[in-house]
Amino acid sequence: MTTPPPYEPGQPPYGAEPGPQAQGGQVRGRRRRSWFSMPDWWADQPEAPPLTEWARSHGWSISDGDAAEDAGLVDLIASAPMRLDEYHHARGVVRGQFGSWRMTAFEITYERGRDQVRRYAVTAAPSLVPLPTLRLVPARFWSHKTGGMLAVPSGDQAFDLRWTLLVTEDSLTARSLLAEPVRALLLASEDRDEIWFGAGQLAITRPDNHYPDLLDWHTKVLSTLLATLSFSS
Repeated sequence: MTTPPPYEPGQPPYGAEPGPQAQGGQVRGRRRRSWFSMPDWWADQPEAPPLTEWARSHGWSISDGDAAEDAGLVDLIASAPMRLDEYHHARGVVRGQFGSWRMTAFEITYERGRDQVRRYAVTAAPSLVPLPTLRLVPARFWSHKTGGMLAVPSGDQAFDLRWTLLVTEDSLTARSLLAEPVRALLLASEDRDEIWFGAGQLAITRPDNHYPDLLDWHTKVLSTLLATLSFSS
């Protein structure tokens, strides 16, 4: 067996050479981990058409989420089925009339330190009909957990394969949300939205920035749901 020659003065040990060091002892080509920053794929979001400009041109009111009228949005966000914490706030709030219904649209934004990331687009309207806690979701959203809620079938096989109504308490009022106009509208969708009732409001959300075309879709869904509720009461 060949014995390696002795080290010469100033010669590094045999084996792989250590990687190049950057200033401050950090390895070149690697970035310091930012423990509380959102991943780059969250931060690098394309700009959506400005909803506030659309709202201004259509006579809707605009606020930054800190107005007195926005206080109720804290409870609405707290009731949302998504996993949200105290760092999520309503921003870019717009309000206006859509048919017979007063609508509120906003983005749920994650804010912590220097991080500010838009995560969900939400549109909501107050329900005049009392409802139990409920979710109307694409079936793939809850395939593993129901959170103790009851799954209510619609009797429409095509709809039940794609959408599910989850309720804490079964009732005829809740079942009215499965009326044919609602099923037809949701079956024509891309199954990307989630609907819930909380803080006295019926709300619909999507993990996206809010923009005029999405607001148009959300208001169409909410007005259909609210109309079926009014007919059932």
